[in-house]
Amino acid sequence: MKLTLTYNDVSVAASALQLKAREAQINTKKSRAKIEAEFWQERAETYKKTYEALEAQRLQMLKEYEQADAEVGKMEEGR
Repeated sequence: MKLTLTYNDVSVAASALQLKAREAQINTKKSRAKIEAEFWQERAETYKKTYEALEAQRLQMLKEYEQADAEVGKMEEGR
């Protein structure tokens, strides 16, 4: 199933993932048990990778929106 997200959806999700990655890194530092620390480190890495993928998508969407806006501006000038 393909999921279609708006620019705002991607921005909010990216921000939330970035926050979760930071929380996981903090929990890693706070954890005294090796197993728990490894769990939080894995979570931090997963959140970071997902954030980076979403951020790349957001930047691509922004670029496409800016290009479309420029094209519309050119079309309006030609009237």
